[in-house]
Amino acid sequence: MTTGSAKTNEPVVFNVLRGEAVELTPSAYGTVGRLFTGDGVEAVWVSKEHEEIDPGWFSQGRVDLILVVQGELRFEFERDDLEPLLLRPGDFMILPPNTRCRAYRWPRDRGEASVFLAVYPLAASHGRG
Repeated sequence: MTTGSAKTNEPVVFNVLRGEAVELTPSAYGTVGRLFTGDGVEAVWVSKEHEEIDPGWFSQGRVDLILVVQGELRFEFERDDLEPLLLRPGDFMILPPNTRCRAYRWPRDRGEASVFLAVYPLAASHGRG
């Protein structure tokens, strides 16, 4: 379910656990719901349920702030000196710029989706790098 844009002078509420967003982008690696883009930041939720593990590495040139809302999320890092992390609901991670990683639902056979909120500054091009 998506919720259309609201007037800028009114509060807007999205229920992340019900999949509400301005725009949804599904992929084999999870679904991304865009919540907000403006004032130099973007906020999205990501839901991982029955997704494949992305064989590549995610990285962007800006800090990424991540809050787990539901389920557990396992992060693996390309750097050998960084151990994998398991984040649970309420865990907040500051992912430094250019940290190559991948994240997936944990445990893999979990019936419930793992959902997290990501907030990051926008590049001049307004794209996610």
